[in-house]
Amino acid sequence: MSKYTYEAYSKDSKIETGVYEASSRQDVVDYLTKKSLTPVSIWSNDDSHKREGGILSIQIFSSISGVDIMFFVRNLATTIKAGLSIVESLDILIKDTKNKYFKKILQDVLEKVKGGQQISMAFQEYEHLFPSIFIGMIKAGEVSGQLDRALSELSHYLSKEYELRNKIKSAMTYPIILLVASTIVVTLMLIFVLPKLTQSFATNGVKLPLITQIFLNISNALTYSYIIDGFVLVAIIFFFTYFRTTKIGKKLFFFVTSHTPVAKDLIKKIALVRFARTFGNLIGSGLSVVDSLNISAQSINNQDYTEAINKTIEDIKNGLPISESIAKFPKLFPGLLISLISVGERTGALQEILITFADFYDEEVDNTLKQLTSLLEPILLLTMGLMIGAIAISIILPIYSLVGHFV
Repeated sequence: MSKYTYEAYSKDSKIETGVYEASSRQDVVDYLTKKSLTPVSIWSNDDSHKREGGILSIQIFSSISGVDIMFFVRNLATTIKAGLSIVESLDILIKDTKNKYFKKILQDVLEKVKGGQQISMAFQEYEHLFPSIFIGMIKAGEVSGQLDRALSELSHYLSKEYELRNKIKSAMTYPIILLVASTIVVTLMLIFVLPKLTQSFATNGVKLPLITQIFLNISNALTYSYIIDGFVLVAIIFFFTYFRTTKIGKKLFFFVTSHTPVAKDLIKKIALVRFARTFGNLIGSGLSVVDSLNISAQSINNQDYTEAINKTIEDIKNGLPISESIAKFPKLFPGLLISLISVGERTGALQEILITFADFYDEEVDNTLKQLTSLLEPILLLTMGLMIGAIAISIILPIYSLVGHFV
């Protein structure tokens, strides 16, 4: 006999947690069913050890892309709408899945569903690989008996999120290419061009101007040891790929971007789009306000908004309306959103209002991105021109001195 901790929905859609001693998970499912509870997740003390091994420990460097998840949800919704069972749907989708890592996960989920688990419970073990809204929407669909509708809404949400990410990536591609190209040009000039010229100047006894000496010192530092240069390059790549995803890295990156004039407006608008769309979809799927806000706080990926939403949840538990709770944070939530939520609470059309707001702010994100790139491009071009111009001057000045020396 093992002790199992469970989470389950009651008839009034509230989450209940508890501990039950049983010989298997199926016994816990039977126990909860007798109590008219809908299982959400069940785990024993042994589960943590199992999770350390198996698929996840082998596939350390494997991943599931947002596109994989988006197409999986869309196809699962289509097959269930067509009248296929979850087992039949998963079996079909597993055969069509090309990502080997994702295929193994789906096969594991299929076995658990065949064993009597709900699909949301089966995915629970892998929740860190999926968006925060993923498990929540599936749970809500199971509780409401409208899994196909919940999956369709989740598919639409993931498509919108994918479009948003693509907009950001597309807008930032050219500035990044420009920055990398200018850095490479300047570095090559400092490593290969300047040292050879300054050597000839020194041979002819030409006194180097201050600007030339500064760039020469930088050049000497770069050419001192290519091994050290390699370590520095790896450290920079590590900083922008791994460190930025850590808790400290996220805080540092967020602090810098949130204090940059145009970028901070963009970050705020992106957070508002994600909040409104996630909250709206979850409310519409049948989840409670508190559960919907909890998942929304996790999906925003913005520290300020997460803290504000967590405080809002406490206010709502104490009986305060959503609009009055978020109105305490006027710097984060615009008056328009607060007014719209207030109207939605009175009319019962909160989901539609939130989705409409998210679509409206999508256009605002577009405009802010265009504004940001229109500012970045001339700034980067000017910076690149000034750097190359400064190096050119540092080379030309000694040449004049050299010519004057012979004249």
